[in-house]
Amino acid sequence: MPAVVTDEIQRLSSLVYDLLGCKGIVRVDFIIIGQKPYFLEINTVPGMTEKSLVPKQAAAAGIALEDIYSMVVEDL
Repeated sequence: MPAVVTDEIQRLSSLVYDLLGCKGIVRVDFIIIGQKPYFLEINTVPGMTEKSLVPKQAAAAGIALEDIYSMVVEDL
């Protein structure tokens, strides 16, 4: 995916998170048509099994799940 699309998804995700007053871990879903992201929904209770997206994203970023959980607890 082009960096410009990724950057826009990150910007929009942050905006949606803030506008809805979210706390902790959520998943913001988009569909990409052409090069344009369209917001679909927000999942306020995303899966946390090893096959779920959030743990996979943490692993890809080199962040241990224990660290993710600590960040959430300390932020609330």
